[in-house]
Order: sequence, then C-alpha cells, then structure tokens
Amino acid sequence: MFLKSVGAFVAVLAAFTGCVGPGLEKASETAGEKPLRVAVFVDDGARNIGAFRWIEIATMAENVIATPVDGAAVRAGALDTADVLVMPGGGAATEARSLGEEGRERVKSFVRGGGGYIGTCAGFYLVTLPTKGVRKDYLGLIPFVDTTDGGNGRAELNFAFNEKAEQLSGIKKGIHKIQYSHGPVPVRSKKEVEGTRAEVLATYHCVYNPRNVPSPAKAGHPAVVAAECGKGKMFVFTCHPESDVDDHEYIQGAFRYVTGREVRWRYPQRKPGQLAVGFLCDNSFGVETASLVQRLLRERAFDIVPINEKAIGDGTLSHLDAILAPSDLGKVDSKTGIYGGNEGRTKAFIARGGRIVAWGNAAERAKKRGLEGVVCAADANAALANLRAFAAERVPAPAPFPKKVDAPVKLAVFAGSGCSMGNIPPLLEFSPEYAVDVLGAEEVAAGALTGYDALYMPGGYSSVAYQTLGEGGRKALVDYVRGGGKYYGVCGGAFLVSQTKMRPGKMGLRPGDTPFLGLMPFKEDFPHHYRGKAPVRIRLTETGKEVFPNSATNRVVWYSGGPAFVPAEAVEDSDIKVFAEYDSRMISTFNPNPTPLMVGKAAIMGGRVGKGKLYAQCPHPESHERNFDMVRDSFKWLAGTRPTGTLPARVRGAKSVFVKMGYMKGMNAAVRFVLKTLLHDRRFDCRIGSVMDHNALPHADAVVMCLFGKNSWTSPLRAFAANGGKVIFVAETEEKRALAATFEGATVVDSYDKVIGELQR
Repeated sequence: MFLKSVGAFVAVLAAFTGCVGPGLEKASETAGEKPLRVAVFVDDGARNIGAFRWIEIATMAENVIATPVDGAAVRAGALDTADVLVMPGGGAATEARSLGEEGRERVKSFVRGGGGYIGTCAGFYLVTLPTKGVRKDYLGLIPFVDTTDGGNGRAELNFAFNEKAEQLSGIKKGIHKIQYSHGPVPVRSKKEVEGTRAEVLATYHCVYNPRNVPSPAKAGHPAVVAAECGKGKMFVFTCHPESDVDDHEYIQGAFRYVTGREVRWRYPQRKPGQLAVGFLCDNSFGVETASLVQRLLRERAFDIVPINEKAIGDGTLSHLDAILAPSDLGKVDSKTGIYGGNEGRTKAFIARGGRIVAWGNAAERAKKRGLEGVVCAADANAALANLRAFAAERVPAPAPFPKKVDAPVKLAVFAGSGCSMGNIPPLLEFSPEYAVDVLGAEEVAAGALTGYDALYMPGGYSSVAYQTLGEGGRKALVDYVRGGGKYYGVCGGAFLVSQTKMRPGKMGLRPGDTPFLGLMPFKEDFPHHYRGKAPVRIRLTETGKEVFPNSATNRVVWYSGGPAFVPAEAVEDSDIKVFAEYDSRMISTFNPNPTPLMVGKAAIMGGRVGKGKLYAQCPHPESHERNFDMVRDSFKWLAGTRPTGTLPARVRGAKSVFVKMGYMKGMNAAVRFVLKTLLHDRRFDCRIGSVMDHNALPHADAVVMCLFGKNSWTSPLRAFAANGGKVIFVAETEEKRALAATFEGATVVDSYDKVIGELQR
C-alpha cells in the first residue's frame, strides 16, 4: 500500500511539473528565482468550492507550480519538495482523519522545519490546540482554542485589520469585508506553544449569529493570525478570502508573509461563444478531479464555473450550458448537487438543452436514480470528449416566449431612484398570467396606477424612494391601495408602507421625525438598524401556513438590511396579520455593537387596507430560485393568480452580459430596457445587479453600466476591461458622457436603443 501511494504521488508530481500559469517561465527567469511549489490539500474534508478556488488561484499564479495532494500523498512525502501547504476550508476533523496520524506529524514537521502553511476556516481549526470536548487530533501549532460561537452561520462579515497586518503582510489596516462560513471564533490560550510566536492581525468587527441559539459575540475575537512556528511560518484565516477576493489582497499578504515572495495572478477572460460549464464540487474533489481542473484552466477551451448544491438551488443553472459531474473519491450522497432537492431543476436544465456529463460515482448515482439525459462517461477523458462534441453541435432554436393569457393580471413595477430590480419583475414578465409595466414617479403622481390590478414596490433605499415619489406620488399610492388596489412591497417596499419614521435627505434609512405612508400597524425597531446581509431563518405563523401552503414552517431566506417590525399604532379600516416571524437570534454583520434579538419580530405580513390589499415582505426569498415557491404563493394570495413563469435560461453560446443598475435617477428607463428588450433577446444571457467581483467578471463577455456615478470604477471592473471585457456606459447627458469617457477602454452610448448593437460588435 505504501509503495502504491508513493507511486501515485510521484506520478502526480511528474504530471504537474509543467502545470504553471501563463507567463510563469518568463516571469521566473526575469526575476531570477525559482517558482514557488505550492501543495493544495484536496481530500475528505476539503472537497468543495473552496478547494476549487485554491486550485484555481495557485494554478493561475505566474510564479507558482501548484500540486494537489491528498492524505496518502502527504504520508508518502509530498511535502518534502513543497514550499507552502494550503489547507482549504471544509471540515477540520475530517481533514485530520484524511491526513491520518502519520500525515498530521508530517505537516507539523514540514512547518517546524521551514515550510509555509496557509489555512482558511477548517485550515485554522486544524492547527489550534486540542481542548476538552474539541478534537484531540488538531495539530496544536498555534496557541488558540475554539469557542462555542464557532461554526455558526454564513455571511459577509466585517473584519478589523491592525497595524501588525500592514507591517507583517502588507494588508492595509482598516475594516475589510470578507466571506465567512462557519469558521472558528477563537480565543488565545493561556498555554503557549513551544517554539511558536503568534500575532493577531485581524479581529471580528461584528456581532453575528443567524440561528435562534444563545452564543457569545464574535466582535473582538481573533480572526486572522500570523505565526512563526519553528523555522516555518503560518498564516491562517477564520474566514474565506478565496471566495470573493478583491485583487487577492489577503492571499497575496499570506504568501508574502510565509514565503517572503510576491505572488502574481493573471486570470484569463472568457472567450465569446465559449460553453459556460459548471464544475460540480460537492463531495467529489480529490487529486484526480483537481488535476482535471488544472487541465481545463490551462486549455481555456471552456468557461469553467465551480458549482455546488447551494449554487444550483440559487439559480446558477440558468446561466450554464453544461455541467461536469465528477466523483473520484468516496460516495456521492443522494442529496448532493444534481440529485435530491435539485432533481427537478436538473431535469428542467436537460429539457431546455443543457448537457450533464458524469463519470465515476457520480455516473453510478445518476444510473441508480434513473436520471434521464445524463451522459455517463467512462472517465474524465471521455467526459471531455463528449463536452467538445456537444460544443460542436448545432445550437437549437430557443423556446418561444410564453404567450400571455387572455386577461392577465396587470402589474405595475415602480422603478424610481432608490429602488432595485431583483428577480420578481423578470419572473412575472415571463409568466403568462401577468402583464408587467414599468412606472416612474411622475406617472404614479399623474394617476397611472388606476389602470393596474397591482403595484410592485421593490427593495432598495426607501427613504430615497419616499422622496422620489414626492407628495403627489405618495398620495396617489395611498389612495390607490385604500381604493381597492393591491400592493406588494419587498424590504424597502415594506418600510415604505409602515409607520417607521425617517430622516429625509440621506441615502438609506435613518431615524427621524417624518413617518412613512403608515398603511400598516408596524414600525421598524429603531434605532437598531442596519443589521447587515446574510441568510436568516423565518418561522410561519398559522395564518402564514395558509398563505404559503407549499413551504415548510421554518425557512432560510436572504436578508439584506430589511426591517424587523414591531407593533405600532392601529391603522383605521385595516386588518393586517403576521405571516412569518424571524427565527434568528440576532444579526449585525457589519456592526461591532450588539443589536436586539430579531426572534419573534414580524418578517412577512399582509391583509386588508380600506378596500385594497397589502403584502409586505422584509427579507428576500426572491433572491434565490429555491424559494420561488414563496413568491408564487404570495402573488396567488395577493392577486388571486399564481404565476408559473421561470427566469429566462441561457441559450447555448449566448453572450454573457452583466447589467449594473444602481439606485439613481433614470431607473425607470433602465428597468424598461432590461425587462422588455435585453431579457427577451436570446443572443444574450443577462444577469442583473452589482456582481462586480474578481470571481464573477471573468465569466462575463460584457458589462452594461445603466446607472453610474464617480464611484463606479471598481478594481474588478478595471481588470475586466484590461483583460478584454467590453464595458458599455449608457450616458444620456453630457455630464454622464464626460464621466464615462474617463474610464479607459469604455464604450459610451447616449441611449438604450444603441446598447444591443454595441453588444453584437
């Protein structure tokens, strides 16, 4: 067995001696130094998107040779020729078990002997001290122990980096937002580790607990630690800098500290017409799979997007042409990835022309499930051959758009300054039962609402929307609802019809003296706002179970700074009931000061107001496809008709277009263009919002900047343009055109009519 393991490792190492990012040899010769040899652990406990990201990062580095290793390779001596070991997130206890006792000792010897160690999340847990009730096989390389607050939730959190971070790693002092996912919340042990000198570089700068359980606050606890351990160095994160990095600042700092070297990355931009291929990373990520990832990244024949069960449930399949489903380790769980709860989405993906190619245990699972349409390949090479053949096939004509029923529900979507778009307008635009129109503030004030069955008021900045409506628009809206109209408000739209008092003139909500429209007997629990952005749990009331018959009593939905309502003064001639309450204890993802408990506060409510009907939803179930049943049921309750549409799916070979909306003046024109023109043109796969990070933009062909200001030039957007991505600014005024012209490589048009032509060029 030992000789077999050694042979496997030697074969892997030989295969990857030339696996370098573009420009590595030239860069290395110029610098006069050898490339860094980085081993990335991929085994049980680290078989996920995080591991994929680390393989991607290490493979695309110009001065790095990346080698995926598993426990067997470590035990066989893989670290003897490595400069750095990267231990991704996942499950620390499982990672320890995968290493085995010998492997754990080899990791400790590697670090103490002069090697570098970079760990994220589970990689931090793994090197802490074993304590009573905590895994005894942790490595004990740093003098920290976990607390009971660890492993609690998933969100983007604030972290405070100190002067030591700048001195030791070059990471700038200040507050940084980084993705967190069930990481440790450690404290320094009273017992030091012999031969180790550790420094805390960052602490949690927030209070966060998305579940209804008591736990200590995170604020002030260590979050990023650098340590000298024997002759080696360690840099460990409780968070996930690989998940949504900005220029890899944190990862660069980690490499800088543990190696004393600068590491550079060059990410390729997707090529127009490439297949967008999802690479399934659920419990199937071993050395063999990592090898394939590196091969695909180097060949650049496809646009590779890492996905997992959650990503599929969030709607990722709408933007993919194909899926590679590997499995080279262990079993594939029946609830994983394309199976279990996502089987319906998988079947719909295949029905609209998507291709799923599986091999190994993933193929065996597909056969056992009887999942028709999944191509079961013999191995990875056969899978890639099938994928190439699929890319060469003739693209079928897109399915026709659904024809509207004879008497659809006429829905007005308000699109004024301070509003966002979200998924609901597109979902209803492609529902035969609904006819969607877009109204601005002037049209509302002029009485246009009288021609519609219902009004959708989106989220965003309700204080700005309040001012945008003006006195005439606000009166028209109240008269519309009380006179028999139906109102659907999400987040900011829920704020708007409450008795919350605000201070006018500011972007976003602030406590003040001016009440909102007061159509509900509820108000925000000021001054305890703003809580942040994260998934939260809600609990349906008995009334809510009637409104949402297709939902479980407890549901996890997305929350983005929305209200947590408490009772206020009674509202004349109304009957508003609570449909769902928050079941999360607290959330303050950006704020170091504790906020009162959310548990028991109103999250979704609705009922009669005068002759009309009102529905107000504080969180955002519409943000993710897996919660669309709640959206459909809520419209059924409000308007009497359940929408059946889905978001438009990608046509193979379509150009990937990201649309930046903003919250500024001109929102109604931007929404009309996207909703009525761009989404209908099947030559383009359109994504709406502000997805402008380094992970997302390499998968786009073009970015359309509908509404922008002087702060719109982000580092990822500049990198996107520099790598050949097309950035189109819609600038309808001389002032906007002058501003857009300052962006290097910009394409500037003066009207939405010209955008499609530019996208075709």
